[in-house]
Amino acid sequence: MSEKSFPTGSEKKFNEFLVGEYLKYGSVDEVMRKHKYAIPISYANYQRILDKWGIIKAAGPNNKLSEAINFLHRMVQEEIPLEKLYKKMPPSFMTSAVTLYRVLGYIKEGITRRMGTALILSPENNDNLVLTAVDISTPRFDLGKKFGSISLPMTFSRIRDTRENAILRVMQYEVFTDLAIEKKVPVNAIPNRPKPFMYLDIADVRVEVFKIVLPKRYSKVRDFSSFRLKDFKFLNINNLGKLEKQKSQFRVGVIEAMKGYKKFTGLKKRNLSFNPLQFKSDMNYFLSDEAVSKTA
Repeated sequence: MSEKSFPTGSEKKFNEFLVGEYLKYGSVDEVMRKHKYAIPISYANYQRILDKWGIIKAAGPNNKLSEAINFLHRMVQEEIPLEKLYKKMPPSFMTSAVTLYRVLGYIKEGITRRMGTALILSPENNDNLVLTAVDISTPRFDLGKKFGSISLPMTFSRIRDTRENAILRVMQYEVFTDLAIEKKVPVNAIPNRPKPFMYLDIADVRVEVFKIVLPKRYSKVRDFSSFRLKDFKFLNINNLGKLEKQKSQFRVGVIEAMKGYKKFTGLKKRNLSFNPLQFKSDMNYFLSDEAVSKTA
């Protein structure tokens, strides 16, 4: 790839290019690799630009954990023992059987070791609407991961993250990517000292789910952008029964998150105080069943 693959002659455009590529690929290493190390900038200066733009670093563990979740999801769908399914995996499958058994063991024991953050985003004055989008990350047909599954904005998080930064990461990578490149993400939408209304366990990941009210200025579908999601759309939780019948079109945990949100709105309307709701994905419920451990 030649140097013409990135802007020249304008420092601002070059820096915006660097930010955009980072949001697309998730690490400086991956950006450099994709451009065959032709970008004329050091790793340290690249990081300084990301810091100047206020970009929150992407959080792992990325590929292997996503792969494990997709594997376990297929295991549930087909009701097939782990070892039998594992033998069908192609050489490109990175996750070891030992890791899969370990994650399965954590699920059975109700242990979570990693963290994620998901956002329920609604426009002002309409709590019934929830922002969703179509996942356009690389499909893994060998794992049964459909291209184009409906998702909520959701990313992995680090334990050391502040909740404000965890929320901002999701907004930058999955909701307002174009605005992040322009340094215009509506950070004022993030509540002071935000608290999740729900904890959702997906595999061995505990996802904190937050409600965010979108400012009117940023509530139109055209305002949303991401390298990971497309076809943004508001779904109405009053249609949850109908959506559940289409559950196969949704990513793992999304329907459960919407169920939790509907319960949350009901409690809020009754002016009841409560601790964060605790839900497990249906996949976790299935895999925690002792009958599954016997077949595995």
